[in-house]
Amino acid sequence: MRAPATNTQTPVPVRDPDRVANRTRTEQGGTPQYDPVAYGQELAAISHHQTEATSARFVVFQALAAVGIGHEQADDIVAALEAGAVAGAHTWISESSPPHGAEPRFEDGWFAGVRDVASHLRRIADTTATTGQGRAASSAMLLAHLHQPASPAPQEAPAEDPGPAA
Repeated sequence: MRAPATNTQTPVPVRDPDRVANRTRTEQGGTPQYDPVAYGQELAAISHHQTEATSARFVVFQALAAVGIGHEQADDIVAALEAGAVAGAHTWISESSPPHGAEPRFEDGWFAGVRDVASHLRRIADTTATTGQGRAASSAMLLAHLHQPASPAPQEAPAEDPGPAA
């Protein structure tokens, strides 16, 4: 049986040290406050990861094509890898737990949040595993386009002299 909730404030637990560094706290309550600079840094980091993932996906499609793997099978392979990455995030979130000694209301909220995030991650993994069709073919077409010789620049026709006005 849980002990009744008390009015004493417990510190806001944060598992990720980067998250701690990117948040500020109020003097009285210790409640995390929104930090637009930190949020911008998070968005920049995610953008970087997305760019790197796109580049890596392109390399994987090239490598699979080089060994004779067709576009559809390459799409399936990459979609399975990406769904697996999301499933790994699901596992990490699902296995998280509130800090030792947290108040029961905090624990209840923690586990409700974990269930909500884990449910979203599962849906993302399911969608990722089934919607990667066409990316290998698109990558192959892009690669072919990039390897085409540059077209010569169009030459302008010399301006004709209109002659004397009649």
